[in-house]
Amino acid sequence: MEGTQLMTAIMLAHGVLRVPAPVVLEDGTRVHLTRDIEPGAPDYDEWLPHAVPEVDAWHGDTDDTAILDRWRAAASA
Repeated sequence: MEGTQLMTAIMLAHGVLRVPAPVVLEDGTRVHLTRDIEPGAPDYDEWLPHAVPEVDAWHGDTDDTAILDRWRAAASA
């Protein structure tokens, strides 16, 4: 992988870690994805020191709140 990877993980329920998994498409477009790592996975111990609880990762800014409100409204429709 090109460049340095920001080592940040979010600790989800049951110890699952959500970590960045960036991809560069053939046309050079960078896509910022995530992947989940379950306890016992080969790279779990590498990411664990960089994990923050999910609640601490929540920024709570108005953009996040607006997006969640729209998502919840659409999901309940």
